[in-house]
Amino acid sequence: MGDRNSLLTRVQPVFDELLDQWPDGDPWLSELWDMAALTRPGVTLSKPVGLDRLLASETPPARAARQGTVYERAVAPPAAFLQWLLENPQKMTIRDPEHFGAKSHRAGHWRRKLFSDDKHLVSEAQDEGRRQLGKRLAQRGRSKWWAFEGFSRIDCCLITSECVLFVEGKRTESVPPSTLWFEQRSQLWRDVEAAKEFAGDKQFAVILAVEREVDGRTALASAASTLGGSYPHLNAGQRTELARHLIGFVTWSELVTRFGLRPE
Repeated sequence: MGDRNSLLTRVQPVFDELLDQWPDGDPWLSELWDMAALTRPGVTLSKPVGLDRLLASETPPARAARQGTVYERAVAPPAAFLQWLLENPQKMTIRDPEHFGAKSHRAGHWRRKLFSDDKHLVSEAQDEGRRQLGKRLAQRGRSKWWAFEGFSRIDCCLITSECVLFVEGKRTESVPPSTLWFEQRSQLWRDVEAAKEFAGDKQFAVILAVEREVDGRTALASAASTLGGSYPHLNAGQRTELARHLIGFVTWSELVTRFGLRPE
């Protein structure tokens, strides 16, 4: 999830103008993919056929209606990672050993058990957490005690019949960790995994939009160094495959120049 300032000053003005001029994404969506892929040559997956046709049902024509659908779309945290955290409480960072960040008595009750030194209490909490996670995949942890990674609000979510594309916008801010419970996990890699689950049977990808080329290069270098730590629940092959879905980055000035935009 990008910085609020970049969302308002970069993401929405630029993509609103693109959507106003070319509502179905043709030709800019395909070109956006190509521009980003140039920054990770030979690494990313091939562009899906038919990428340049946005679904009208997921792309409202009115700017105000795009909030919550195109912009700041709520996307659930990946279930596999939530389960891994439940199974490995000793690997999480506890910043509040008294209340464990709980917002209710019930949440505090189960979290105290999960982080207890008593193996039986830990096992009881893990069983309950897995049971609840299995029952509530649609909610995926909104205010649940076992939700140690929250929902993402994707800066820009673009959906075609073939693909889900997330665009994360930055100005100068760095890519933060996805959760303070496990700081090794990069927000960028969390978004890639979340895109996979959100997309279902469709192809999926993430593109980073940055202020300067050096910011993009820095973000890609950081991504390379945090891949393993971000996916402790996956094997090497699965990590490599997911990494292909980070297409690369574009700069805001590139987008504005390429499409002759005049964002407000």
